[in-house]
Amino acid sequence: MPAFVPPASTLLQAAADDLERNVLPALAGFPRFRTRVIVNVLRLLTRELTLGDAADAAEHARLQALLDTDDEDLPALRAELARRIESGAADLTDDALVRHLRESLREALAIDNPAWTAERT
Repeated sequence: MPAFVPPASTLLQAAADDLERNVLPALAGFPRFRTRVIVNVLRLLTRELTLGDAADAAEHARLQALLDTDDEDLPALRAELARRIESGAADLTDDALVRHLRESLREALAIDNPAWTAERT
């Protein structure tokens, strides 16, 4: 992408801000609700673009350590952990597992619902 074009996350944030400031105040009822949903989707996409890669990389590293593997496929690592938990092969009292699950949830909520995590810190 050319250097003069802002990153997608910046463009999405600008669109959400503009809708919230300049369009929402003029709307009522269902059109206002639908526009609010669109603003929320744009903000979620902004957070995904901003935070998603780092969250995936951190989860990937934790899963590799937890599962003692060098597998590069994040969905496969997630599936393997789920299989071990479901089969009883994973020790649910293991501190590393508990830390991983909490950290993964915190990272997901930072993208999906940052207000929820902010209320609990």
